[in-house]
Parts: sequence; structure tokens; C-alpha cells
Amino acid sequence: HEALKVGDNEYASFGAHFYCAQNILCGSFLPTVEAECTALALKMLQLNQLPSCLTHVSNHLSVLMLIGSKKNPFQVFNGHMNSEDELLQHALSIGRFSLAQTIYFNRLFVAFFFKRYEEAQKYAGKYLNQYAKLNIANHIFYTGLTEFYFARHSSNSKHLEIGHESLSSFKTWATHSTWNWENKLLLLEAELYFSKGEMEKAEEKYELAILSARRHRFVHEEGLANELSSAFHTANSNIDKAKSCISEARTCYEKWGAAALVELIDSHGN
Repeated sequence: HEALKVGDNEYASFGAHFYCAQNILCGSFLPTVEAECTALALKMLQLNQLPSCLTHVSNHLSVLMLIGSKKNPFQVFNGHMNSEDELLQHALSIGRFSLAQTIYFNRLFVAFFFKRYEEAQKYAGKYLNQYAKLNIANHIFYTGLTEFYFARHSSNSKHLEIGHESLSSFKTWATHSTWNWENKLLLLEAELYFSKGEMEKAEEKYELAILSARRHRFVHEEGLANELSSAFHTANSNIDKAKSCISEARTCYEKWGAAALVELIDSHGN
């Protein structure tokens, strides 16, 4: 609003884009975020701010996938840009690496929540091939979780090493901001201990990660911690605890407004 008051439409549009992006990562109620994304995309185009709108539409698509909507966010471009694949090719062809990186991160983020781990790993790697470093902390978080998953399903020690690197970054960051990073650090530690077979330590860290996410109001990450804890308890044949955790995850995703994730849990009979 302040930028618009002084006529700086470009800064105002980038500010609106980052506002929506942070709302997604902070666990804001997704249907509300989606409505804001729609309104802001139209406003950006009205102000002739195409670069901001092109970046913004990838975030909007992520929201739509999480809420299970078939709406096409690219329709605002009236046929001039029709899909995220087309947008990615456009970004790479003109050297807009920050736009390409935004797309790669969003694909990593969505793929991990939908348990498409190979896809998550693919886009985590593509993200690092770009020069920009947007959303670097969140990229490191979801990369670490992805690599710990593969560490438990592969004999390749590389996965554990990458997971360790992610965890080390969060140990540093958590000393500067407990609110933003503590729950993520705890969840990475839980996944590390699970991957190493240290089950008592893993169970404790999962519980702490859930409590920290709840205390700091990251409802989506509270859901994620419960979901990963459920997988841990399933692997250890603690079926009652696994069911309790996945039920809590479902409740959190419902609060987040991520209807597609609720549906995915329900489809597995939980």
C-alpha cells in the first residue's frame, strides 16, 4: 500500500508476491491465500507488472494443488502463457533464474507433501543449479527431509550426508530465531535418528517437533511432523500410535485448508 501511494507499482507488486509466498510457507489458511492470490494477480496485470505476476502465478498454482482445486491460474494471461511448464521454459530462455528457482522450489514443496519423494529430490537438485537463492532455508528443510527418507530406503551414504548438512544449517539458524526454525530443526533430528535406527531418540524428537510447531502456530508443519511420526510408528509396529498421529495430521491439514492432503490421507484408509 505504501509503495502504491508513491506510485512505485513495481515494488508494490513484488511486495504482494512475497506476501502471498510467505503466507503459504507460514501455514496461513489456504482458501484465504487462494482468494488473495487471485485478486493480486489481476491487480498486478492491471498495473502492467507482468514479471511479478509471472512469479506469483507459480505460488498460486501450488495453493490450488494443495486445496484440490482444478482452477487454472494461467487464465489471467488470456492465452499468452498457458502452463507452468511453458512458464519454466520462458524463464530459462530469457535467463530469469529467480523465476525458474521459484518454480523448482514450489514443485519440491508440493511434491514432498504429496509424498512424491523422487520428484521432490529431482526439483531440489534443479533448484541448486540456479544462481539465485530464494527460499533457501525452506529449500534446505525439505531437501533434508527428502534425503533422510531416501537414507532409509537406500544403502547410499550420500543421502545421510546431505541430510546432515541440512540439519547443521538449522542448528545455526535456530540459535537466532527459535520461533521460525526450532520445530524444523527438531523434525530433521527426528528423521536423522529414525534413519540411524536410534528409535527412542527419534520418538522424543518427533514429539518435540509437533509441540514446537503447535506452539509457534505452524499448523502445516505440525501436520507434517505428525504424518512423519505416523510413518515412524508404523515402521516400528506401533499401530495405535501411528493411527493417532495420522489422525492429528489430518486435523492439522484440515485447519490449513489443504483439502487435497486430507483426501490423500482418507484414501489410504486412515
